[in-house]
Amino acid sequence: MSAHETWLTTALAVAGEAGELLRTYWQGTYAVRWKGYRDLVTEADVAAEQLVLARLRHAFPDHAITSEEAGAEEGDAPVRWLVDPLDGTTNFSRHHPNFCLSIAAVEAGEVVVGVICDPLHGHTFAARQGGGATLNGQPIHSSAVTDPAEALVGVDWPRDDTLRQRMWQLAGIFLRHGRTLRAAGTAALASVYVAAGWLDLYVGLTLKPWDHAAAGLIVREAGGCCATFSGTPWTPWVADPVLGATPALVTAWRALWSQEA
Repeated sequence: MSAHETWLTTALAVAGEAGELLRTYWQGTYAVRWKGYRDLVTEADVAAEQLVLARLRHAFPDHAITSEEAGAEEGDAPVRWLVDPLDGTTNFSRHHPNFCLSIAAVEAGEVVVGVICDPLHGHTFAARQGGGATLNGQPIHSSAVTDPAEALVGVDWPRDDTLRQRMWQLAGIFLRHGRTLRAAGTAALASVYVAAGWLDLYVGLTLKPWDHAAAGLIVREAGGCCATFSGTPWTPWVADPVLGATPALVTAWRALWSQEA
């Protein structure tokens, strides 16, 4: 078994365990607090993060971890894990059944392993570099849609007021030229819906590395593409990503944005 296969196997096991923990919390009561403007954290976020970090540190003591709540470990480790223990916290806090956890491994600046676990729906999306993308172990492929008029577009609403207004303007473009619009409230989950062909395009304006590292790899391994508004190469550290089912669809939307935005 290669190193990447080992990392993926471990990430799948850890995600499954943490996902079950999130499911248990979701079915009960839990503390919720504000950590910023329109930004919540629950005790489930913290508990799931502690579990994931403990398992990864035990399995890979020479690796480093960056996680949403715990922050980034210092050092130049050969591999860095990017962890979002609960993406969709606002949904979770209201018992809205759309949330997930995200785990990715980055080696030499490249995302090489990604896992997104949606514990309530029993969906686990996964990929390793060059190995294709799967949903519950079965291969998945992104949509073949290339015409914006046929595109089912996913968006989310930023917390920042100015960026929220910007997304409102973009949403108007999507609604005028696309088929329809969806807002899931979880960037990671909506992004992998692109990989499964359930959405044709996802746009996020303020994503962090842990939000879209795993999802970006899964989209690409499913035959889609990751791009940016500006056209600079996609990486987990680049802001304003566009996750498109096909390069042609991304190109078409860029043309519409330049004309109307």
